[in-house]
Amino acid sequence: MKSTVVSLFLFLILFLSCRQEVNKLDMLETFVIEEFDEKELRSDEYFSEMRLLPLQLDTNQFIGKAKDVCIVGDTIFLLDEMTASIYTFDKKDGKCIAVICKRGNGPNEYVNPVALSVNSGSLYVLDMPTSRVIEFDMELNAVRSIQFDFPASDFVALNTGFLLYNLVPTKERNKFVYINGKGEYINSFISSEQEGYSNNLSGGLGKFFLKNRESDVFAFESYSDIVYEWKNESLEPIYRIAFGKLGMPADIDKNKINLFKEPYAFSGNIFMLSDMFIPSFFYRSQRYYGFISLSGKVRDAGIVKDERYHIPFYPQWQQGNELIGICRYESAKKYFEENQIFVRSLDDEFEQEQPVLVFYTRQ
Repeated sequence: MKSTVVSLFLFLILFLSCRQEVNKLDMLETFVIEEFDEKELRSDEYFSEMRLLPLQLDTNQFIGKAKDVCIVGDTIFLLDEMTASIYTFDKKDGKCIAVICKRGNGPNEYVNPVALSVNSGSLYVLDMPTSRVIEFDMELNAVRSIQFDFPASDFVALNTGFLLYNLVPTKERNKFVYINGKGEYINSFISSEQEGYSNNLSGGLGKFFLKNRESDVFAFESYSDIVYEWKNESLEPIYRIAFGKLGMPADIDKNKINLFKEPYAFSGNIFMLSDMFIPSFFYRSQRYYGFISLSGKVRDAGIVKDERYHIPFYPQWQQGNELIGICRYESAKKYFEENQIFVRSLDDEFEQEQPVLVFYTRQ
């Protein structure tokens, strides 16, 4: 009899906690994004400044594909996916400061690094195959490795540990996992069933985590509609995105469709500035952006274009109140000419493929 009472008590606690979470999601502030189809917006309407920074590399260096970028002060850290190299650049002039490639199976070496994060004067590198976070100092000297026991594809460094995106969520360990600085499991958040998104939609169309200028941490999952904020060692839902009549029907079987071929809007990734929430989303295979003032005064969405230099608007990372994208030299020639920026000897085809960082700033 006693065991039955205990079981019922535990069931009631679980039931009430689930109901509380559902009610919390139902009460979220919802931003409905509509009337965006084929609508064009100008980037200078939302960003007071666009700055291009050519990354200056030696002739024997080449960045194949920028996988991740983060910044501390005037130092840019860039992870090249193709060579598994980590670069540092001076943000003022784009000069390469240092580069390392620690690929290997030895202590503090990585096999396939997939993400970078910075905190408290350290650079952290997520190595997906070995389920480790490797800590480096600002001069790219390896300091230590932090081991955990599940595969993760993205992460963010916190003051008290790390928050990681779990590639194989279970009933015991949810999608977002919180570990301490030693790699020990603390807690996990957002079950696979909670939002009704199937496993074939895992992966992501951008970063899962970001920090704003105030160092607040936010989490968002591609194809989802809920934005979370890290508060009191927990992920708390704060906003919901909806697309009105162009949104996906609730009863659609996402296992049997290609979302890029269907006439539905769905989320890609987000940016969170001090005064504006900027979600990116897809509709009929085109990328759109929403611009939602946190004061509630401005709400617009469309395909964003740069009318002056015709540089593709495609920010991939956020640093403080800046969004950061990347383009090639050929796309930026008009900008360099008009702003009288000298880019050394970019004559041959090889060097013209070197990357240029694009910074979008709101004052």
